[in-house]
Amino acid sequence: MVVACPQTVSSLFAAEGFETINIEIADPVAIYKRLRQGGTIYTLEDLLKYFEQDDHLIQEIQPRAIVSEFRFTLLQLAKKYDIPAVGMTEATCHPHFVPDIDIPEGLINQLSLPYQEASATYGVEVLPTFFHYASQGDLCLLCDHPALIPIEPLRPGDLYTGVLLWNRPEPLPSELSQLDPSSKTVYISLGTQESLRTDFLETYVKKLLEQDLQVIVSLGRRSVEISLQHQHLFVVDFVNDSKLMDLVDLMVYPGGAMSTYQALYYGVPLIVLPAHANQLFYAQAVVRNNLGYLFQSSELQIDKLLSNTIALLEDTKIQASTAKFQQQITSFEQQNVILNRIKSLIG
Repeated sequence: MVVACPQTVSSLFAAEGFETINIEIADPVAIYKRLRQGGTIYTLEDLLKYFEQDDHLIQEIQPRAIVSEFRFTLLQLAKKYDIPAVGMTEATCHPHFVPDIDIPEGLINQLSLPYQEASATYGVEVLPTFFHYASQGDLCLLCDHPALIPIEPLRPGDLYTGVLLWNRPEPLPSELSQLDPSSKTVYISLGTQESLRTDFLETYVKKLLEQDLQVIVSLGRRSVEISLQHQHLFVVDFVNDSKLMDLVDLMVYPGGAMSTYQALYYGVPLIVLPAHANQLFYAQAVVRNNLGYLFQSSELQIDKLLSNTIALLEDTKIQASTAKFQQQITSFEQQNVILNRIKSLIG
């Protein structure tokens, strides 16, 4: 096994005993800025660099099989060189995904154009839409639960993974030992990719504290300053969600897939403040399944957000729905099926 990843995370894989090789990725800050402005994930220049880098890796490593998470260029090159490939993506990026809102065809065409231009330039197959690029592979693993993001029909190579959790070993910050288990706790996660605006944060936190709530804010290693100080306010640079969720009553966050499932796996209701389309799709799924509330971050009203936060902490119907959904997703087991499919693919 060789794990190709950015140097910033290679130590995580090396610690588990994997051989690693460094690759470059496009700047996440630039990606989310484009997405907020209705642009594409990658530019043509990004994709051509990816093609060159991935082609070099394939020639150097000569792999028997490739597993790729959202690296479209690598999956296309696997097809070109007839290498068995497993793609990993979110179900919201599947060609048969039907969102709660109509996506204009012109927007889909605009979104797809850089991938099609890069494919034509590099001499590999040009695919119909962005969604076909995002869900490639002889086996396409949909990193979702079918109850939250349903796909109909599935293709022969599609397989749901169910919930993927990042169970990290790091302990919680020592200051969180001061949490009062008899008080309600609101966890605000800003996310690590700078998609969520932060101008609302300090006013919102202040109003939560005035309601005698405990508040945990994870900055996601973002350069955000909070001048407030309070015995019931805990501001951390980064926190291990897999050890935190049992201690919180509600999470407020941008709507990323992994954060969504991390909370739901532990039965935590959600308030979602999506900044771009994919986060909006998860937010709509949360509302559709009665697991929490949705607020468009671009039209955020602090008083309404506060009143809904307080209401959600006491909403027994949503709490019951969340508990039922928790049971549904924790009992979904696909690991052996996935491993057997990969083994049969490699031969």
